[in-house]
Amino acid sequence: MGPPVHLMTGQVGAEKWHRDAHSTMEEASKVTKHCGKEGLDLWRPVPAPGQPEEPPYERKLRKDSWKFKLDVLATGEVRKKPPEGPGVTLWKCKVKPPPWISKIAGPCFRDYTNTKTNEYVAQYTRETRMVVSRLRQALIEINEQVKALMHARERLDATLSKIRQSLLTNKQSQAIREHRPTCEKIPDKVDALMKWEKEEFVKLKTKLEGVMAMSEDHLKALGANRQALDTLCGERGRVLDLMPQPLRMVLLEAGRDSWLGLSRPSSPWVERNETPNSDPIGPFTPECAAALDDARRLTALSKDMMLKVQQAITEAQDIRYTAHNVIENSLQGKREETLCHKEKLDMTLGGTRSTLHRCQRFQHEMGITRGITLGPESSKYLETREKLTRPLVRVYQRHVGTQLPEPSILNQSTSLLERCIKETGENIQQLHNTRSHLRDCIHDKLTGYEVDGSIKRLRQRNIHPRACTQDVAQLVYS
Repeated sequence: MGPPVHLMTGQVGAEKWHRDAHSTMEEASKVTKHCGKEGLDLWRPVPAPGQPEEPPYERKLRKDSWKFKLDVLATGEVRKKPPEGPGVTLWKCKVKPPPWISKIAGPCFRDYTNTKTNEYVAQYTRETRMVVSRLRQALIEINEQVKALMHARERLDATLSKIRQSLLTNKQSQAIREHRPTCEKIPDKVDALMKWEKEEFVKLKTKLEGVMAMSEDHLKALGANRQALDTLCGERGRVLDLMPQPLRMVLLEAGRDSWLGLSRPSSPWVERNETPNSDPIGPFTPECAAALDDARRLTALSKDMMLKVQQAITEAQDIRYTAHNVIENSLQGKREETLCHKEKLDMTLGGTRSTLHRCQRFQHEMGITRGITLGPESSKYLETREKLTRPLVRVYQRHVGTQLPEPSILNQSTSLLERCIKETGENIQQLHNTRSHLRDCIHDKLTGYEVDGSIKRLRQRNIHPRACTQDVAQLVYS
């Protein structure tokens, strides 16, 4: 007998076995679709959060935009070319989908990461080198400004020393003029000019000391900025060990020959870099920006300060030489006037001497005449005719009323002669006093002439550029 009919028809396997097989296939299909979707999600762009699901027609339009386009060449040949823009060109499928972002690291991810890291580090180092080059150039410029200001302060200090020396010379000149005789101490133009010179030098000394104090404050500011720039150069330059550092050429390559700023409008023919924004963790920190701004501000102030110092020095030198020349000319004029008066006094003294000689001789002659008028002092003289007791007069006076006027005439002449002798003596004494006064005046004029000459020589010696204050202060004047 054969097998039963119901066993010869229908499914051979058991129903449970079939259900298990279908269940396994469905689960495998679900796993395959899920893994394919997750694998696709690892490469395609991540959708924005909250974005609705893309409808089919939009998906179709998006995929059609990836296909190659027809392009007609100038020769008439028709070719297909990929659409423009970024993406992955699949020449076999004639599509160019956009670039997708992978969520996993590819085989070349490490090399790509190293390359990008090296590029970032190189860019950071280049930017840092640019900052260091600007800082170093600013440091060099500030250092040159410090040197120039120190030299200007040395010239200003030398000028101030000359002004103090001129004040000391003015004091010595006035003290020396006090040694003139009393008659020569009458205030003159030289005294007024010396007083004016002292006032001008005192005001000039105060002004120069003010400029010196201002320059000292500016020098301290330059020193602090130079120290800050030096510190920043050392701190920023710690990452430049593996990069060549032609700092001067870096600025030239940047299209600038100055460190003052890289943000000025660029020329259309030159491509220039701009100053980066300050970043606390970037190449150009706020401290660097503040130091460069301070250096830029101090550079402008240094120009004004150097101009003020130079103007103060020039003004002081002009006033000093002008005062010296004016007083020296006045002293020379006073000496010439004194010498002229001395010569006139010498001539007057000569005339007084001759007049005195004549008066003395006249007095001597009047003395002789007075002796003759009084008569002989002894009877032994041969000429006794002038006596009033002579025989001729005695005989004549025997009659009444025969008195002669000779005695009264002789008495009058004697009185007149004595008065003339007294007046002549007074004139002689006055001439003696005048001669002594003239001699004193001549001596005073000569002393004043020598004193003014010594003051002139003193000022000429002190105005010399090699004269120092110590030598001027150690001068002993008489």
